[in-house]
Amino acid sequence: MGVVVPEIESSKVKKSLVDRGYGLLGTTSAIDEAASSYEDLVEAIIESAEIETTMKKLLDEIESTKRRVNALEFKVIPELTEARDFIKMRLDEMEREELFRLKKIKARNT
Repeated sequence: MGVVVPEIESSKVKKSLVDRGYGLLGTTSAIDEAASSYEDLVEAIIESAEIETTMKKLLDEIESTKRRVNALEFKVIPELTEARDFIKMRLDEMEREELFRLKKIKARNT
């Protein structure tokens, strides 16, 4: 068993000032800071999406494992215990019958 967790690989989000798509002369540094903050936020969102997906997959696997454990604990193990007890009782009964037969044969021969 194992859980396959996703790894989200994004293309480069951070861009240089030249690659941002606006002119440097007609804008203020506030726009550069906002764009940089936005790029950082996008990277954080991508990372948190990966973590969230991993957590969901782990939770699903834990739930599945809990169902299996419950099935073992409340169905399979009691059925096996009951079968074991029945077999033991039947073997004891067969042993008593065999002893009784041997006593009968011994009493008949003497």
